[in-house]
Amino acid sequence: MSKKKMVLKIGGSLLFDNDYNILHEKIVQFAEIIKDSEDIAAIIIGGGKLARNFIKSARLLGADESLCDTFGIEVSRLNARLLITALKDQAYPDPITSLKEVRAFSLWDRILVAGGFIPGQSTTSVTFEIAESLHATDVIILTDVDGIYDKDPHKNPKAKKFDEISIIDLEKVIYGETGNSQSAAGEYRIFDAVSLQILKRSHIQVRLSNGEDFDTLRKLLVEKAFKSNIGTKILRNH
Repeated sequence: MSKKKMVLKIGGSLLFDNDYNILHEKIVQFAEIIKDSEDIAAIIIGGGKLARNFIKSARLLGADESLCDTFGIEVSRLNARLLITALKDQAYPDPITSLKEVRAFSLWDRILVAGGFIPGQSTTSVTFEIAESLHATDVIILTDVDGIYDKDPHKNPKAKKFDEISIIDLEKVIYGETGNSQSAAGEYRIFDAVSLQILKRSHIQVRLSNGEDFDTLRKLLVEKAFKSNIGTKILRNH
């Protein structure tokens, strides 16, 4: 098994513009930084806005939530394959689709790249499950905002960013913002109930940061600036 101890989660929307065009140069930039890092064992990519568009259409056509989730999973795996193409021989050649594959293909000592696994499970949950399976010590989650906020920063310009937040307080922020612990297929939420439960039981250090800022990303992934105030660090409760 690889000695690399970091797992990276990339929000799928980071790969597309508002018109759903693929941002090829951005994928190349991600790949270049990832290649320069010595610590990344696995990368998980979400479906992003393109998946949500497919899910919206599927729902209008009468698809149930499980089928809508399947659309999202398929899009996330296409996103994963794009990054695999950019990483070339540094990545395992196909998207990982299960924990069984994680355990088997980690012996290849190549970066594993995955999208979603099963309906009803967010790619953040997949990220934490893969991190546990690989005995990773750190998870970096990249989104289109600078960290975790007390309110949705896309909707509230006065939202306050946390430099650090405990898992207990994170739960309060998430459930206070949405009013429930479950989300429908395609609903954008960085953490859901399942991912929070996995995070609680694990010993993984998690930081959420802006995936649009490649200078900051290089500091985190290559220069290993883990003790900085970049993004939001999630504190352990024990």
